[in-house]
Amino acid sequence: MKVMFLLYGDERVWADASAEERSRYMAQHDEFAAFLRNHGSIVAAEALSTVAAATTVRSREGAVVVTEGPFAELAEQLGGFYVAVLPSIDTAIEAVTLLPQYTVELRPVVDVDGL
Repeated sequence: MKVMFLLYGDERVWADASAEERSRYMAQHDEFAAFLRNHGSIVAAEALSTVAAATTVRSREGAVVVTEGPFAELAEQLGGFYVAVLPSIDTAIEAVTLLPQYTVELRPVVDVDGL
């Protein structure tokens, strides 16, 4: 199964982290990525810019509205993602325990032929 891991957290945690803490976080990501590779494969993985760099675009009834920045102020922001092919959702859940403290949304990827 292909699954997307959406990583949510408070951007200030990373911004305020010491070099030692950042190194520890990255080591946890390395361990997580190794787990994914050992149990399947990684299709994609990226860190995202801060939410302040976001552009929100809405298209409603032929009108397009562009807003600089996020739509809403949230305690946690989407900071990155992984897409992996794994044998089961249980394997994905097990993998999450290796990451730093994030809220992780797991979403199975729908195989859409022809796109």
